[in-house]
Amino acid sequence: MGAQPVSVRSSDTFILIAMCFALFTDTFVYGMIVPILPYLLLDSGQVANKNVQTWTSILLASYGAALFIGSPLVGFLGDRYGSRKLPLVLGFVTIAAATIMFMVGRHPGVLIVARVLQGLSGAVVGVLCLALIAETAGKQHIGEYMAYGSMSFTWGMLSGPMIGGILFEKLGHTAAFAFPVTMLLIDVVLRLLIIEKKGKLLSSVPSESTDEQALDTDTPDNASSSSVNEESSLLPQNKPGTDSLSFCNFIHPRLLTALFLTVSVASVFSAFETTIPLYVKETYNWASSGAGLIFLPLTIPSFLTILIGRHAERLGPRKIITTAFLTAIIPMIALRFTEINNLRHQVLLVALLSILGICLSAGQALTMAEVSNAVHEIEAKHGCESEGSGMGRGYAFCNMAFAGGQFIGPVIGGLSRGQLGWGAMTLILAGICLGAGVPAFLFVDGWIGKKAKGKGVDKVNGNGEGIGEGAENGACH
Repeated sequence: MGAQPVSVRSSDTFILIAMCFALFTDTFVYGMIVPILPYLLLDSGQVANKNVQTWTSILLASYGAALFIGSPLVGFLGDRYGSRKLPLVLGFVTIAAATIMFMVGRHPGVLIVARVLQGLSGAVVGVLCLALIAETAGKQHIGEYMAYGSMSFTWGMLSGPMIGGILFEKLGHTAAFAFPVTMLLIDVVLRLLIIEKKGKLLSSVPSESTDEQALDTDTPDNASSSSVNEESSLLPQNKPGTDSLSFCNFIHPRLLTALFLTVSVASVFSAFETTIPLYVKETYNWASSGAGLIFLPLTIPSFLTILIGRHAERLGPRKIITTAFLTAIIPMIALRFTEINNLRHQVLLVALLSILGICLSAGQALTMAEVSNAVHEIEAKHGCESEGSGMGRGYAFCNMAFAGGQFIGPVIGGLSRGQLGWGAMTLILAGICLGAGVPAFLFVDGWIGKKAKGKGVDKVNGNGEGIGEGAENGACH
């Protein structure tokens, strides 16, 4: 009787749904505050109108700082202990506390503390959810699975401002948070129900983790075994290879490039989050609902990333990521032609943001998959792939890179728009896209020079061995 529910809860589909919902919920609660912040700061009576943009940037940057600090700790603990469930539940407690503070608080100091708590929750969700998705997907489906994760992340981050602005305008400050509270309740149930594949593997024979397909065929047929596996997934699992990879092993051109691309796309997204609500409010006299709805063109195109991720291996991640960033330059510069309050300029703004949504979403999804591929290559190079010792730290670095972008973006966006104007800001963001496109062309999927010569370890075969340069056996240093 108990075998079927356990097999469902440990299935690829359920784990993917639970992790995607966690990503969506966390970023939704983060994003719904964005269009509300200027109004909360003004309503507090403690922030002058001329200082609203500065305080908005401070609040958004505080999230990035907390995310940056919390991510390496979460990644280290995630690699040391096998179970992801307990830290995911603790992350839920943190985001719930932040949501309550936003509901009852208006003082800028309270809002900063709430944003810091959101950043810590984002560290847990961003590292462990992505690591669990990568471990569940395997190399064959990593592009498609990460596309789902990226889409959930993007929809949460960008639909949050849209829905948050509407709820705030129609229902008021406190009532607007009823929707995220409901989402948090569903989220914690899903987090508690998941049974990790890795936990089931480790509860069996630690030295034999060679065939993940055995999980799907053996476990559901034995209820008592399933119960043992379920219990073992709740407990920390000490893995023999946790300390195998040192920090220096992660200094790898392919991984560093993926992290740089993560910083770039996060900087652009967060710069838009900081400036667009105030831009449409001041330029078009839009209310908070309009300031939220303007993020819709950036969000809807993320559905296309699933199709792109599904065919990424055939098309080549280098071509797609490079094309995405370089194509984004044109509409980014053209945003300067939307500064007049008429229908033509408003339609142009929506169209340009839609194109940018396609480019940035595609670049983000495949960059997230590239992190996993880079970690697999590092593990194979040092003979550690079977131990799975680096995925948590790999996505901790990814989360730190995203946090860096979340910190840089509001500063660049807020200061450049405030001091130089909207047109100069969009030109700077176009430069960021150009700066991302060049290293993407050179290093994504391995150094292009080795690709051209047909040598080097740019691929990893199904047995975890490097192709070209032999995997280094023995202990990792």
